[in-house]
Amino acid sequence: MNQRTASFATLQGFYWITACIIYTFSERFLTACGFAVSAVGIITAAANIFSLLLQPVFAELADRKNGLSLKAEICLLVSLSVLFAGLILFRSSFPLVTAVFFCSLSTVTLTVQPMVNSVGFHYIDRGEPLNYSLARGIASGVFAVFCYLAGYLADWNPDSLLWTYILGSAGLFLTALAFAPNKAQRVNETAAPVSTGALIRRNPYLLFFLPGMILVFIPHNFINTYMLSIVGVIGRGTHEMSVAIALAAIVEIPAMCGFSLIQRRFRLDSLLLFSALAFLIKHLLLLLPLFLSLGTWSVYLSQCLQMFGYAVFIPASSFFINDRMDDADMVKGQMLLTEAITVSCILGQFIGGLGISLIGVPFSMLIGCGLSAIGFLLIRAGVRRAGPASVR
Repeated sequence: MNQRTASFATLQGFYWITACIIYTFSERFLTACGFAVSAVGIITAAANIFSLLLQPVFAELADRKNGLSLKAEICLLVSLSVLFAGLILFRSSFPLVTAVFFCSLSTVTLTVQPMVNSVGFHYIDRGEPLNYSLARGIASGVFAVFCYLAGYLADWNPDSLLWTYILGSAGLFLTALAFAPNKAQRVNETAAPVSTGALIRRNPYLLFFLPGMILVFIPHNFINTYMLSIVGVIGRGTHEMSVAIALAAIVEIPAMCGFSLIQRRFRLDSLLLFSALAFLIKHLLLLLPLFLSLGTWSVYLSQCLQMFGYAVFIPASSFFINDRMDDADMVKGQMLLTEAITVSCILGQFIGGLGISLIGVPFSMLIGCGLSAIGFLLIRAGVRRAGPASVR
């Protein structure tokens, strides 16, 4: 593994340590602070809405010739995240104050993600040796280990999650300072970036692909956010939740690390269809323990399909979009993917929290399976309408 790949893997690893708190342990932390599940859904959905508004702003600044660098943006956002984490640790007894600080922390953490991804493509598009999928696979391994350990930290003292978040943020800040580029533009510096609306009009396949991606990721984010409630249906708790999430991250590693080899043998559009179908099968499998009470092993079995779904879809979609974007729109292209996932988070978390309160976990997941099926059909339509990848 060369130096560029190792540095990018470190950057991704530290990011996913911090993101683990937001994606996986929000329900655990907030319920420990006295919030109901429905309130957790509102807080986490609000954070995704705010990040949805912030991401285009930072992407536009990064794509401008004289705008902020990726390094400056990441360091600024990480500094804010540490501030909000510290404010939560010294929170008052008012629940509203805790909710505002946690929402702010989540917003900033989610906004950083497309910037971290764009760092890798910055070097790739300049022909430098960087294995994106290997670095992302290593980050999944880091996420898996931390998720398992965080389950014990959460049971010992929920506030310890925030101290770990701060340490991970410090590592992310220092790595970005040393590795992230000072400029975000691609090789073709003369091309002018376009607005998000113009970018979608120029690439009409996105009108199918992005909504399909949103629908597929709604149940995916529902599972990640409310896994504690899911395993609660079969009488399990925080330990089983952390094992289930960690298992999904572990099985991602081979596919992500070996994606460069997979990409040589299969077309990106075929890989996207295959992974979207794997998502659907995973969601359907999770219905079995919810309705038939088969035990924890059936939850773990469904999580193993992460190796064919998320582990393939994330790198495939990043390369798929990156190959079809014009030179000046590197960050904006990755931002569209992150925004699609963000919208799915909003819907998965808000509707999921409301659904659990009104109709329960099993029927909420059943609705998610229906959305996943529609999403697969839209992704299929989108990749068929996409033209051939650009030649770089």
